Amino acid sequence: MLLFTLDEKSDEPVFRQIMDRIRRGIGEGVVVPGDALPSTRALAESLGIHRSTVATAYQELWSLGYVDLRPGAVPRVRSRVAVAPERTRDAESLIDWESLSTPFASEARCSLERFRIDMLSQKQQDLISFCRLEVDKRLFPLDNFRTCLNRVLREQHGQLLGYGDAAGYAPLRASIAARLQMHGIRATEREILLTNGSQHAIDLVLRMLARPGASVAIESPTYGELLPLVGMNGMRPISIPFLSGGMDLDALERVLEEDRPTIVYTMPNFQNPTGVSTTQAHRERLLGLCERHRVPLLEDGFEEEMKYFGKVTLPIKSMDTRGLVIYCGTFSKVLFPGVRIGWIAASAEVVERLSALLRFSELSTGAILQATLHDFCEQGYYDRHISHMHRVFRKRMQTMLKSLRANIPPERATWTEPAGGYLVWMTLAPTGASQAEIREAFRASGVAVVPGRHFFSSDQPVVNIRLSIATLDEREIEEGVRRLARALGMIYSGR
Repeated sequence: MLLFTLDEKSDEPVFRQIMDRIRRGIGEGVVVPGDALPSTRALAESLGIHRSTVATAYQELWSLGYVDLRPGAVPRVRSRVAVAPERTRDAESLIDWESLSTPFASEARCSLERFRIDMLSQKQQDLISFCRLEVDKRLFPLDNFRTCLNRVLREQHGQLLGYGDAAGYAPLRASIAARLQMHGIRATEREILLTNGSQHAIDLVLRMLARPGASVAIESPTYGELLPLVGMNGMRPISIPFLSGGMDLDALERVLEEDRPTIVYTMPNFQNPTGVSTTQAHRERLLGLCERHRVPLLEDGFEEEMKYFGKVTLPIKSMDTRGLVIYCGTFSKVLFPGVRIGWIAASAEVVERLSALLRFSELSTGAILQATLHDFCEQGYYDRHISHMHRVFRKRMQTMLKSLRANIPPERATWTEPAGGYLVWMTLAPTGASQAEIREAFRASGVAVVPGRHFFSSDQPVVNIRLSIATLDEREIEEGVRRLARALGMIYSGR
């Protein structure tokens, strides 16, 4: 016989407590298949609760297969319910998920676990991290964004709470199209698709083109999160060396002639991980090669707005007259990453195809945040925020480069000097130290960096590290470089 007691101090709903007591009783063998349970009226009266609460518990137990409910009869424990003790968290699964999962899913799981371990290792006290490529939270324009969100919810909530257009909130698409004209890109609202950040945008493009034997020509090194996306979509990466001025176009030309990749991927402004921006001549030749071979070009403009040194060079998309270039952008690297709003600018035909893919996989993207961001831009807050970011990061990057020159001898390392963005790419001089010894030197010095191997599709003979100043102020940058120099001293002195 089951004894029912309720914990009045518990946050758990009463019907859940009843369910748990019955399930535990079945598992412990206190009641067995065929045994009657108290009627809803009898149990409600004994517990001093409403009959409907007991009815809800029984209905849930019925749906889970624990109880038989028949009109006019008392509830009974179902005969098909196993009476063995409930499976514990550590019990062996009946399903071999490793064999059922795709090789990529298993690899991705391992990669995510390594990432979590890396993140935990960066939480040591007093660590200065050059790892994170996200906007410094101290710079978030929270009050202005909150004002826009409240206004949108107050004035437009009825229009924004349902499923929206698969292509995204129309006013924001029109606003982005107008904004792109500042960068020389002519686009209409129909040629803009809103996405959940630039990663989602790249994934959609690859999904559109994925087929057996498809390949992607990529820079080497390249954006680290591109490589898993290529693999996830069953495509083959073709690595093109990245030189001091950008992708090796002679090598690309040979690949286009011999291998004919499905698409070429490039990041011409503040390339991740190197921070390098390509020249106008390089961009013109790259576009010309793709036009001659009729291969689409995916241009990742993830930091397009963050040019704060020298003259601006327009995106490759600004020269595209044949609908060959698919341009991806995002608000994440200037505003804040949690908004997760990016976009694709492409021909109307491409946008229609990508919108259909998005519709079938996600129905639509978040209209409330998109409407808020549109209002944020319309009020002039976004332009003012960009100006502020330029002032802040001009100083930070100047501090970074000055500190590197002052603390690190050129015989130990060389580095790029970007015209904007957040990244510096460092190449270490040859050393006899192992990867483990190098990693330990950085850890012991209280500084974290991203190893260059994450940005290549194969092992490299040289040692590179990526340094991001996105989350660090001038004081933190100066101290971080001193620690970096200390780590290099340990590496090259053999200590």
